[in-house]
Amino acid sequence: MHTHIDRVFTTVSRNLGLQDFSKYVDSWIEWAYEAEKYIGSRDAFIQKESTYTSSGAQASGTITFSANPTSGDNIELNGVKLYFRDYLTNVGKAKSPNELVIRATLDRTLTTNANDYGLIESLKGFSDVTNMTGRLSDSAIFNYPEALNVADYSVDTSTDVLTITAKEIGPQGNDYTLATDNANAVVSGLTLTGGEGIYKNQQIRVPDNMVKLLGVRVGTDDSDYEHTELRRTSATHRGRVGKTADDTQQRSFRYYIEGNRLNITHDNLDEITIVYLAYPTDIRGWPMIKDGHETAVAQYIMWQQKLIKYYNGELPQYIAKDLEKRWYFLCGKVRGDDGMPTSEELKQIGNMWNTLIPLKNNHGLINF
Repeated sequence: MHTHIDRVFTTVSRNLGLQDFSKYVDSWIEWAYEAEKYIGSRDAFIQKESTYTSSGAQASGTITFSANPTSGDNIELNGVKLYFRDYLTNVGKAKSPNELVIRATLDRTLTTNANDYGLIESLKGFSDVTNMTGRLSDSAIFNYPEALNVADYSVDTSTDVLTITAKEIGPQGNDYTLATDNANAVVSGLTLTGGEGIYKNQQIRVPDNMVKLLGVRVGTDDSDYEHTELRRTSATHRGRVGKTADDTQQRSFRYYIEGNRLNITHDNLDEITIVYLAYPTDIRGWPMIKDGHETAVAQYIMWQQKLIKYYNGELPQYIAKDLEKRWYFLCGKVRGDDGMPTSEELKQIGNMWNTLIPLKNNHGLINF
């Protein structure tokens, strides 16, 4: 599990007695990332999988409504909860950006009717979604742009289905989350799916948040090479890896990385899938901090912040050293905590130990 970096910022600002830390945010984000890398825990990162094809694809998903929501029901789009409210009985009459009026029928709740506007208008930001006129300043899209403006939305009133489609081609659209606590609404999945990057000229651009590449394999579109795993090449002259004598074909299942490009040394593959460790980020692009690392990361930020005054001769050396010593202590502590087996893992170890079969020699004695 990971937590938002704002929690760490709050701790740092409280410990340093800062009333306004907004001017330090850029530096603190960088230092938080440094701290997590120095801790070096594999659990600080998340394992992800991305697929690349010649044309790529946009991620998409749906929410299917079977009946009109009841007051208090909500759907969650990329972390933004939109609540359905009864216009007559609820306080505020559903005027907040994350509230939607429950109309007489489901169709009217989901889309425009006369002077009313529904879910799709809130997600589009205009009362006339066809001509994009009549700007609605209190709509969800204008109040939560970072989360909602990464996708396009449409409603089919004949089937009562809300369709969400990522604006950009690529696997990043698969990170868009869906949820609902509405008994009359069913999501197609926990996230959008089907987002694929573009694989051309035997190259793919690796994700910006990739920390370590774990594996590369051929996707399911190539029946001749299906699920074949590619290996990293150690060749010096990479342009000729696996080529035939007359340079007409390549049959080497190898890859190499140059800069932010992953190069495939096989020229007859249409779909590539990579598995990698990524640094988790929130919808703002800010790093997420692993649960249990907050205190250590906050300590590193405080140390780096005070080092600026130390370098300028405004802080005694012993204070900088105390901050450094505390950081190394907390860094070692969280490394140890991450390395400890969980209660479930300890049970599994116990079961393995209790079922060990002693080995006997020819004389019937147990070998130790």
